[in-house]
Amino acid sequence: MSSSLTQKADAAQLIETIYAVAARPERWEEIIAAVGAAPPGGPAAEAALAGLKDLEEVPQGGQATLGVILLSPTGGVVGWNSAGEALFRDRLGVVESRGLRFFNPSNHEALAHARARLAESSASQVIVKFVQADDDDPHFAYMSPLAATPPELIIDVTGADRASAALIFPAVEATDHLWRTIRESFGLTPAETRLAARLKDGLTLKEAAEDLNVSLNTVRNQLRAVFEKMGLNRQSDLVRALAQLSALSSSLQPSAPFTVVATEAGALGAAPPVQIHRLADGRALAYRAYGDPQGRACMMVHQGIGSSLLPRGTDRLARDLGLHIICAERPGTGRSDAPAELTFPGVARDLVHLTEALNLQQVRIAAFMNGVAFALAYANTLGDRAERLLLASGRTTGVEPETERDRRHPMILLHRRMARSAWAAMPLYALLRRRLSRRQVETMVRTAASAPGDAAYLRSHPDVTTFIFDYMSECLSRGSKGAARELMLSVNTPKLDLPHLTVPISIWYGADDPGASPERLMAWLGRPCEAVRVVPGVGHFLPHKHWPDVLAWLATDDGS
Repeated sequence: MSSSLTQKADAAQLIETIYAVAARPERWEEIIAAVGAAPPGGPAAEAALAGLKDLEEVPQGGQATLGVILLSPTGGVVGWNSAGEALFRDRLGVVESRGLRFFNPSNHEALAHARARLAESSASQVIVKFVQADDDDPHFAYMSPLAATPPELIIDVTGADRASAALIFPAVEATDHLWRTIRESFGLTPAETRLAARLKDGLTLKEAAEDLNVSLNTVRNQLRAVFEKMGLNRQSDLVRALAQLSALSSSLQPSAPFTVVATEAGALGAAPPVQIHRLADGRALAYRAYGDPQGRACMMVHQGIGSSLLPRGTDRLARDLGLHIICAERPGTGRSDAPAELTFPGVARDLVHLTEALNLQQVRIAAFMNGVAFALAYANTLGDRAERLLLASGRTTGVEPETERDRRHPMILLHRRMARSAWAAMPLYALLRRRLSRRQVETMVRTAASAPGDAAYLRSHPDVTTFIFDYMSECLSRGSKGAARELMLSVNTPKLDLPHLTVPISIWYGADDPGASPERLMAWLGRPCEAVRVVPGVGHFLPHKHWPDVLAWLATDDGS
């Protein structure tokens, strides 16, 4: 077979593997071999991407991907965003000033019933099932009182002052925080809810029965009950409905700022709210602010496929240490809008714009893993206002050769191969977003903990998986293209141009880290560092295990 035909076959094989893993997530490690055989780019890769179906994401362009329609106390429409109007028009009917006109009249009754249930109950959301116009397939949405609707969903929607409720349509698949609302809305039993959760995670009925330790006949009976209560007829409809609903769950969950959970799983519930800063070109830059607003200014730069969510206890510890910590979500990920072109200087300018808007003067910076290049670009642009910079478990840009040692660490091997065939990031990240679940993240985190120190840390801190799932869900909530573009930017930038970088740099690494080392990072930087610390007994989980030490470094004047 000629080289061009071989590359075409290898590219097509990668796409076929992605579809296979979409159906059976437990086979995800097959992707490592498929990426290893994939071509670095060119016509074969372009042809494979052109033929990709079903994994494409909702287009982004600074518009909210969650559809919002605001309702008056009498049911009239008083406002909407463009995504809400488009989603409703494409699936259900017409948006008019006097109300929603459904193509299927039964949907009027469903909406009226949902409004009544919301008014007579203390629930913060009610799920309503609509029937689509063309094929009678079900489509689900949340109805929420305006007071319980997250402010960022309606920040740019006119008519909020006249609204009493919001109808919110899902547009992405991301999270699993919906089971309590489903039970309340449809009357599912706990056993039926547990079965539904397994089916959404991709298990077959037989696998769900084994996981729940019940008979196959029992889960079949439970599935029939779920169908009857939710008004569904097919298992595929159930999985799709749950995927639609799960997209909204993390955004719509009531926050619990006064509840402190003594596990990593408490990070999301105790985190400060996400705030939106408008950049000069109108794009949204999402961020969270932790600690004391009058404290020492610090900028956290999160890892790749990360968000502004920082570990549990950050807000309280930052207050105790007198820190004002800002963590922004990179353009195109989470709730930050994508720029036309993603560049390191462009991201740096966005962060400086936020720095100036918050009136931060001297800033201390800490960055993690693939976030270090963005932190360096930010410090370079910030100039002498950058006091000092910590790079923890830092990854370099460019393409690193695959080594024999990498074969003992599957996630490192996958990263090396993705860097060589960067075009594969688009479908792979779309797959990750499509199949994201706690079960899947647990599998990936266990695989990533291939170094002895990391495996030991994970055994003693299993709830770190929930934290990782939460920040990955936030990162991918509006799409996967931003994270994929970030990886491709890193791969295609062997060196950074940092002519104004004068900030003192400290480097921390775990001694067990299989993916990088301080020597490689310093060679890539091409400049001396103020301090290098190698921590025994941990690998790339260093920032998780030593998070209080990171904050202490930011708070003290000793930068070692």
